[in-house]
Parts: sequence; structure tokens; C-alpha cells
Amino acid sequence: MTTRPIALITGASRGLGRNTALNLARKGVDIVLTYRSRADEAKAAVAEIEAAGGRAAALELDTGAVASFPAFVETLKKTLRETWQRDRFNYLVNNAGTGLRKPIADTTQ
Repeated sequence: MTTRPIALITGASRGLGRNTALNLARKGVDIVLTYRSRADEAKAAVAEIEAAGGRAAALELDTGAVASFPAFVETLKKTLRETWQRDRFNYLVNNAGTGLRKPIADTTQ
């Protein structure tokens, strides 16, 4: 049995991230996708990947909440072990972003 590679794609519940996830899945890559607030859309993307014969998982992640990263890493490790019996993924697509709508003079470092 061949082990399929796994891609972690942030911000993949919709738009460009979702399209990337679906296209990689069609090419034989399993997917861990993240979403911030659209769990229903993330679950729909997982269902579409699984219907095409791949495996996928959706994990909540707010990339603007840096303090939540350690908990996310633990959830990711658990998901990889339980779903794929692996400790690592092969590809990372950093698609999620945050926005700040302020004049540059009103921002700080």
C-alpha cells in the first residue's frame, strides 16, 4: 500500500485555499485544512475530498491568535496519529491571512 502525502492548508474552507485543497486531493494528496469561523464550509470541503477517495480533516485555527498555536499543534498531532497513523505531514500551504484596516500611522510594530 502506498502512503499518500499529506498537505496542511491554512484558510481552506473557501476560496483559493479550498480550490488548492480540492486540486491537491485530485492529485492524490490527503488534506488537513484549517478554518477560522466557517465550520460548515470546512466540513463540506472534507466531504468532497472524501467522496473523491481521499482523506481529509478540518481543524479550527485563527492565525491572528498566536497564543492558540501550541494548542493547535497538539490537535494537529492527534489528528495525524488518529487519521493517518503518522506524526508528520509533507506539504504546508500558508493561505490564511489576517487583515488590519487602519491607516499605517495608526499601527504599531
